[in-house]
Amino acid sequence: MPSAPPVTTWRPAPVARVRSWLGDWFVVAAWLGLLALVGLLTRPLLTGDAPAAPSGRQLLVADLLITLATVVPFVVYLSVTESSRRRATLGKRWAGLVVVDASGGRAGTGQVWLRNIVKALPWEIAHLGVTRAIFEVQTAAAITLTVLSLVLAAACAAPALIGGRGLHDRMAGTRVERASWSPAGGAAP
Repeated sequence: MPSAPPVTTWRPAPVARVRSWLGDWFVVAAWLGLLALVGLLTRPLLTGDAPAAPSGRQLLVADLLITLATVVPFVVYLSVTESSRRRATLGKRWAGLVVVDASGGRAGTGQVWLRNIVKALPWEIAHLGVTRAIFEVQTAAAITLTVLSLVLAAACAAPALIGGRGLHDRMAGTRVERASWSPAGGAAP
């Protein structure tokens, strides 16, 4: 008795999603490595004694600088590449994935930006918590922010690993699919 043909689905395998994340994390690591090198080279130029515990204003300035140096460039990278003709970051291209709207059509630029801002929120919130933990100030806020970042990260990542859409995709009306998938079951152009 012949077996039934496999069901074609847009949902990428968990291995493809992890490969995509690893590729994009490599991009982040390269950027952070460059920032660390610049920091090491410019540190001798900075003068003055920093207080043991920063003031509220100094903490906010640190939060802003960290966001502008790390999170904002990553959101721009994600959004520009996912809005491009290829509809994919370097990690997604490596894994054979693309970002589309919820029905499988081309995602709009606004959808892609919203998707990536929501996806970056756990990272940003973690920065806020870790900064406070490092300086040993606002300890309750540090713990709350760190836990919140982990919950949001799980809400974005866990559904993707089981073939669903994470919080960021649901809010933006997008999804990630295999680049070769088409509704007719054949290869996409």
